Amino acid sequence: MNWDALAAIAQVLSAIAVAVTVMYLAIQVRRNTLASQSQTYYLATAALSEAASLIATSPQLSRIYRIALTKPTELSEDEFFQFALIGISQFRRYENLYFQYRAGLVDDDFWSGQRENIFWFFHCPGMQAWWKDKRLAFSKSFREFLESSRPTDLKSPGDRRF
Repeated sequence: MNWDALAAIAQVLSAIAVAVTVMYLAIQVRRNTLASQSQTYYLATAALSEAASLIATSPQLSRIYRIALTKPTELSEDEFFQFALIGISQFRRYENLYFQYRAGLVDDDFWSGQRENIFWFFHCPGMQAWWKDKRLAFSKSFREFLESSRPTDLKSPGDRRF
């Protein structure tokens, strides 16, 4: 057999092996990306649900939270402090979700609903009162994201009920 023919066959086989390897790696990367997105979705929804459950299981916290959102001046100093702690927890979760979205780990469909929620809470009078003192505790890009929004950016403005 001719050495040139053997070299050509070896090159063809090598090219096929490289193509199969690249396709396999592409499939694995795609699966890994989907798994990361799925895990991010699960962790984000779990974190947001946990925060809501914490408030829902305490009649006192539920009352404070409800009043604080719309009429923060009706709360005592201690009650507003409790609300501020809830706000920090809630907006830390939102900040994480915001960064996950920017990193491409949260899809547009999930983000659009969460974005509406974030803006709605952010523009509540109680959150605005709290935000003035705590805004610097958050990243610059997240602050800019929130502060560039307007209540008119909401798809359903007004006194939305839970």
